Amino acid sequence: MENLQNDFVSNEKKSYKWSFGKLLASSLSGFIAGVIVASLFFYALFDLAWKANIGLGM
Repeated sequence: MENLQNDFVSNEKKSYKWSFGKLLASSLSGFIAGVIVASLFFYALFDLAWKANIGLGM
């Protein structure tokens, strides 16, 4: 379980007043990165589906 937590929480050296602040900052940056990657994936999927639907696809 600890190994899984290390994948999502960064080990940055910045000190926070509360440990929850470190967890929140790490989780938020991971969430934003995930949203960006998922958005790119679904944009590409939608684009391919749209082009295939109108006959411009492969």
